[in-house]
Amino acid sequence: TLTSAPGTDNQTVCINTPIVTITYAVGGSSNGGSVTGLPAGVTGTYAGGVITISGTPTVFGTYNYTVNTTGPCVNPTSTGTITVTADGTVTLTSAPGSDNQTVCINTPIAAITYAVGGSGTGGNVTGLPAGVTGTFAGGVITITGIPTVAGTFNYTVNTTGPCVNPTTTGTITVTPDGTVTLTSAPGTDN
Repeated sequence: TLTSAPGTDNQTVCINTPIVTITYAVGGSSNGGSVTGLPAGVTGTYAGGVITISGTPTVFGTYNYTVNTTGPCVNPTSTGTITVTADGTVTLTSAPGSDNQTVCINTPIAAITYAVGGSGTGGNVTGLPAGVTGTFAGGVITITGIPTVAGTFNYTVNTTGPCVNPTTTGTITVTPDGTVTLTSAPGTDN
């Protein structure tokens, strides 16, 4: 019989996050028990008439576990599911080095793309120069545009999702146009 809170036998957690402890009371003629099908990092133990499932899963996936009992007569089983969600990921998918580029002002940057994976569901970019934007669509963050201000811009790519949301960084250096200024007395140029 499940003795932990209702629903604890079917739970979803992020990888490397402890599960809510699950307990089953073993009664009748049953005198022992075990659990099979648990994710790595989670264990099932029997003591004092109680099977306890606890731990921190270290691999993601869906794990359908079985609680087994032992004893001289019919030995019932019970089942449950622990779903372990992966952390989010962010990976540069445009050309190597495109995340750190130097361009002249008012010149388009080479498009920069990042794939958002794992449990990542979205993303955004901060720290871009004026004229350059970062957008998320279809699992990809795309940075494009024409910078209209000079300077060094260290940007951050942020991801969103239910578990760990990684970030990554890059730099866009915008070089100003050249200038020429008369510094001798006015009129000396003519």
